[in-house]
Amino acid sequence: MKSRTLFFALFSLLLFSLVFLSADTDDQSKKTYELMYQDIQALRLQVAELSTLVKQNTVELKEIKDQVRIFNDLLRKSQAADESFRTEINNIPVQYQKVNSKLEEMQFQLSALQDILQAVQSLSDELKPGQKGSSKSSKQPTAKKPEAPASPATQTAVVTIPAQEMYNNAYSDYLKGNYDLAIESFKLFLEQYPATPLADNALYWIGECYYSQGKYAEAIESFNDLLLNYPNGDKVPAAYLKKGMSFVQQGKKDEALATFKLLVSKYPQQEEARLAQQKINELVGK
Repeated sequence: MKSRTLFFALFSLLLFSLVFLSADTDDQSKKTYELMYQDIQALRLQVAELSTLVKQNTVELKEIKDQVRIFNDLLRKSQAADESFRTEINNIPVQYQKVNSKLEEMQFQLSALQDILQAVQSLSDELKPGQKGSSKSSKQPTAKKPEAPASPATQTAVVTIPAQEMYNNAYSDYLKGNYDLAIESFKLFLEQYPATPLADNALYWIGECYYSQGKYAEAIESFNDLLLNYPNGDKVPAAYLKKGMSFVQQGKKDEALATFKLLVSKYPQQEEARLAQQKINELVGK
């Protein structure tokens, strides 16, 4: 029952996300579409994995059925079976029921995932003509955002600062509550060192700065930039969580629930998923 509830929730989540995709601004729609495309690929992988597991369990179930038939024949023929043999015979139907139940559950999951994938793919295909050619350009502003002109002396000084030192200075400003200065420092870091392992962290802390300032729309934009440009970064679960919390602060309950549920489904073992589930329970209880 929990598995069915989880997949229906996932189905509702993805369909709901697509609705908001069509209603958002052009720039946000492009980013959301790319995120949805990634989720479709993840669903495809899950469908393939479940298909493999179903085949394996089907073979296992057949073997157990054969064993049950053989043991039943032996039981009917044997009149003096010892106690251990009878115990083994009695345990076979239990094992058969467990595997059969497991197979039925996996078949249901596979069917649900296939339905989800088909529905999402159908809706996303309708959006593709308007998104082609524009999704590529949406990443360009993220890589290098316009900054106020700096003096030559300042530019020379920035170039000489090592990546780790520049990042540490920006993070220090964040910890001190100097959010505007921290934002500018992290943006400058991204311009100077866009390909370092700390780039996704810089984007995350920019979002945190905006969140602390109550600028939730800007925070969501920063978290989306991270999710789009660094999908394998270690800050991805945290970005989903803080994005959902930003929606909560905006009073957008449905968007928040969709974001939290996506986090739980994609990263169930992460601490952020546990916190997201708490938020889901709080929002549903209201």
